[in-house]
Amino acid sequence: MAASFCALAGLACWLGLLAVARGSRRAFRAAPIKHGAAFAVVTLLSAPALSFLYYSWQIDREFARQQAARRMTLAQAARIGAIEMPAGTRLVLARAGAPETFTAADFPRPVAVGGMQATRVTRELTDEYDDTSHEVATTYPTALAATGAGTQQVDGWRCDASRAVTFDTARDGTPTALAHCVLATGNVASMPPGRDGFPAIALPAGAELRATTGTRYVDGYTDADRWDIQPPAGTVLRVAGLAVLDPLVRLDGERRYYELPSGSLPCSLDLGEMHYPAGTQVRSAPRNWRGPHPDAWVFSPSDGASARWDGHADVDGTQSVVQAPDGKVLAVAASAAVGVYRYPEVTFGDAPARPPAVQCPIADG
Repeated sequence: MAASFCALAGLACWLGLLAVARGSRRAFRAAPIKHGAAFAVVTLLSAPALSFLYYSWQIDREFARQQAARRMTLAQAARIGAIEMPAGTRLVLARAGAPETFTAADFPRPVAVGGMQATRVTRELTDEYDDTSHEVATTYPTALAATGAGTQQVDGWRCDASRAVTFDTARDGTPTALAHCVLATGNVASMPPGRDGFPAIALPAGAELRATTGTRYVDGYTDADRWDIQPPAGTVLRVAGLAVLDPLVRLDGERRYYELPSGSLPCSLDLGEMHYPAGTQVRSAPRNWRGPHPDAWVFSPSDGASARWDGHADVDGTQSVVQAPDGKVLAVAASAAVGVYRYPEVTFGDAPARPPAVQCPIADG
């Protein structure tokens, strides 16, 4: 094929010379048989490349035709996929001629979708097939992402509507529940009864909010967490009196703090008899400790950065410390026994060291 493209390039140059250079035309007329034979050979060698280019053009033209058939603009207002769409709405369809299979809709003005004002909607679709013919029997949405302007209130949360708010949907396309959004400013997680002495958690703008159905365990038990909050990388939040770097915060259905499954200490911490270096992993009490010690913390030193324990041997990276907020050491155990699992980190190339996220010291309490 490479030789054919070279021949095609040569043929194009030859035709160009014949078109613009009189000397080339005179030479061709002076020896027509020789030049004609050479021209025929070059044309024959160019045939595979010409065929390839022709069929590529045909494929591109057919693809463009199909793409055009899957786009439509509403001439008049219509209700499609449980959304009242105004005239002028531009749709991208999964199947040509089937507006109910739209995967994207751009509205000429904001439209009410899932309790927010959206200017654009995208959907994920699922096909069901006929058992006999194996053709598509029905198509329905499983998720919907709505984009709008500014900060909007969605299911009690202040969301950044410009970064797409995702909803679970019914089969007819009706949004049924908020699934994900990027938080705007002004969101707060309150503390549950018994922890009223701690301030509410101010959730930062840019945090990822995800709805959950609760953490499930192998014995069938399901936790009461209903919302996961993941702040932007490098964020330090004060959770139940403790400064935590890059925390994952879980809330219950009332948007109250439920647990901290992961995070790390941004600075060194002295708590009772224990002295932890910066970078120590921290989490709230796991399920098997919540009953007797619901407020306990679990501190897990990193490899090569052991925690010091007054009057005892250092706690290394294979162990974790369960400790009460008042500093009482409740247990020192293998990390896996208290819900802390370590996985090897794989890096490629010479990744630059991450700069410190905060300036220490930070006063806890």
